[in-house]
Amino acid sequence: MVIPGGTLGALPATTRSAVTLRLARQITARHDLDDVLAETFRALRPMMPFAGGSIQLLDDDGWIQVVAADPVQPAHLMAERVPLATSLAGRIILTEQPVYVPDRDEGGSYLGVPLVADGAAIGVLQVHSPERDAWSDEQRELFVSVAPVVSAAIQNARAYARAAAARAHAHSAWLKLHEAQQLVMSLQIAHRRGDQVDLAGLLARLTAVLDEPDVTPLPVPVPAQRLAVS
Repeated sequence: MVIPGGTLGALPATTRSAVTLRLARQITARHDLDDVLAETFRALRPMMPFAGGSIQLLDDDGWIQVVAADPVQPAHLMAERVPLATSLAGRIILTEQPVYVPDRDEGGSYLGVPLVADGAAIGVLQVHSPERDAWSDEQRELFVSVAPVVSAAIQNARAYARAAAARAHAHSAWLKLHEAQQLVMSLQIAHRRGDQVDLAGLLARLTAVLDEPDVTPLPVPVPAQRLAVS
């Protein structure tokens, strides 16, 4: 069942704003993606009770993968990749709508909300509880309201990582250029001296430096499965 619209009822708007702002401060203060994901659940725990939760993100190929879980899940479960069309998380991503299941077939409750950034869903934030109809309207709407903060923090962490990689790449390229320049100067000196042995060694080193692969940070492509359903 998709969460219906409406007001927060007993929870004043000022309280909701204060809670959301506090969570935003906690999460957006982190620049490392793993820290952002872990801090999300630390910030959510005081807001609403849940037995477990996870953040699932689309990978570059358009598959869904768990990137964070509370409590921590075994490595083989974290490594699983699920296609969009075969899971509830995939439905949330494709429809970009939150889903609340108050009475699951296997028991308990489920709440999942899309993480939307740059105009499209990039993943799902979800929690579950062993209790039937575990969360009030206020708690569910508060949970939905924090999803954009989590999405923004994830994208910020990714951008920070890309910027750091770009800086590292630029520094590596500068070092490579500097070494090549030094080798060219040494080659010129060896050429004037007529030192064939030194020339051969310097040429081999220069060739090796120029052939060293560059690791250029690439933009994250649009997942293929996402293109197919857009």
